[in-house]
Amino acid sequence: SPAGAMCSDGSPWRFYFRPGTSANVAIYFQGGGGCWNAQMCDPLAQPTYDATVTAADHPASSSGLLDFSRTDNPVRDWNVLFVPYCTADVHTGNRTAEYRRADGSAFTINHHGQANTRAALDWLTARLIAQGVVPQTILLSGESAGAIAAAYWGIEVNDRFQSAQLIVIGDAAGGYRTLAVNAALAQWNALESLPASVPAFADRGAIYFETFYLGVSQRVPTARLAQMNFSDDAVQRQFREYLRSPVEVLTKDLTCNLNEIRRDAPGFHSYIYPGTEHVMLRTNAFYTTACEGHRLVRWVDDILHGRRVENHWCDGSTAPFSNVHVPRL
Repeated sequence: SPAGAMCSDGSPWRFYFRPGTSANVAIYFQGGGGCWNAQMCDPLAQPTYDATVTAADHPASSSGLLDFSRTDNPVRDWNVLFVPYCTADVHTGNRTAEYRRADGSAFTINHHGQANTRAALDWLTARLIAQGVVPQTILLSGESAGAIAAAYWGIEVNDRFQSAQLIVIGDAAGGYRTLAVNAALAQWNALESLPASVPAFADRGAIYFETFYLGVSQRVPTARLAQMNFSDDAVQRQFREYLRSPVEVLTKDLTCNLNEIRRDAPGFHSYIYPGTEHVMLRTNAFYTTACEGHRLVRWVDDILHGRRVENHWCDGSTAPFSNVHVPRL
């Protein structure tokens, strides 16, 4: 628990580390909602985020990619840094914000995702140096809010470990096709830390969650980038309502977003599976899901090892809408 690191309510924040036997490192960002206005952030109402790190957040209770008892887990022998989430800012915030209720009373939320994550990265960097470990491969991954963070932190992590192969795999955050995302990022003060020298980040008013993948691709052309999503993820649809951009079905916007990334980031691949569920990577579905005979766990393993992979749309086709023009946001 780094000194000064805190959750949205000021309670202590902590991270977890599991040493491995290889020179590879996986950094996993936990999901858990988010907020950007008084109604959503009010801890006395119905907040749309997790406000503290509790015993239930310990990664030892996880399945999927964090189940190290499985012999088919592709990161079983990796060093793993688990980054819990409790700052309501998709791990990207850099401010203490004051919000005001309808009755005039005020409350503060510590959107300190940047400080927390950077403290964990500093610790990880120092540990690896002390042990003489030079990472060969760095995987940034996470589910929901953590999927956004995985791409957001890609450039800084690459700058820390420039000799490593960078891989970013996000789970369950591909359908937020709305201009309101930029306002949420600005509310968290997440934009100012992005390097303006990267073309994708030059216009601070035109940065969305997808932009993080484009920025990584521009700064690190050799990076391997990927996303997995359920085609009509009900949780993503709920947050589209919070963003005041509701959709009856997520599928079209999700596919447009993924195609937009793929157009400008050739190293990007996607895996879409039918259903309204939310999150695959940290559940048993990671091992049981298959599309056209291709298991999801094998698809991830192929990405980690640099093998050729397809873009899967699991209704019998691949790379849906590949010929549809996708306008720039």
